[in-house]
Amino acid sequence: MIVISSIIVLLVSFFPMTTVHAQENPEWLRYPMVSPDGNQIAFVYKGDIYTVGVAGGEAQRLTFRPEMDIQPVWSPDGLSIAFASERHGNFDV
Repeated sequence: MIVISSIIVLLVSFFPMTTVHAQENPEWLRYPMVSPDGNQIAFVYKGDIYTVGVAGGEAQRLTFRPEMDIQPVWSPDGLSIAFASERHGNFDV
């Protein structure tokens, strides 16, 4: 539980212009997934997939579609990320 909380705090720190109050549900930041080697985090921000190093830095946007992309999952070798996308009307991998 401490690891997940630390990841969420780390990810939220990348978006300092956004104010979140305790009463709000930050639905725009979801599904953080640490890479198998522990060096990167894949996450969803406003329906697109991003990656960022666990030490911080600028997040890299991986998807650029108007449709919702969710639930990134790293491949066992850490070279690929699978995710569900709503591009054809339902969430397909």
